[in-house]
Amino acid sequence: MEKEQEVCDSNHNYDNYIWRFVHCSLCIEEKPENLSPREYAHNEVGILKNGDIQVWCIRHEKNVVIFDMEEQELIFDPDITPKTDGYDINYCDCGCEEE
Repeated sequence: MEKEQEVCDSNHNYDNYIWRFVHCSLCIEEKPENLSPREYAHNEVGILKNGDIQVWCIRHEKNVVIFDMEEQELIFDPDITPKTDGYDINYCDCGCEEE
């Protein structure tokens, strides 16, 4: 007896729960003033063979960040200089804290 194919008939309208955004530092430097980072971004997101998640800047052909799922760490591209001794995922200099 063949297993019946499951049908997904539920509504898949999910909300955006992003708390902090990750952008290519070069894109942020080059971004025209009339565009937001979201409008200027040109990224790919994918899963690596080891299960980590990578954000890749298509415009600059460089790594933006790798989310190391096993170690629960962020591995940023070397051109990003953190404001702390380590990479502080809570740090943001876009002014959103002031809102």
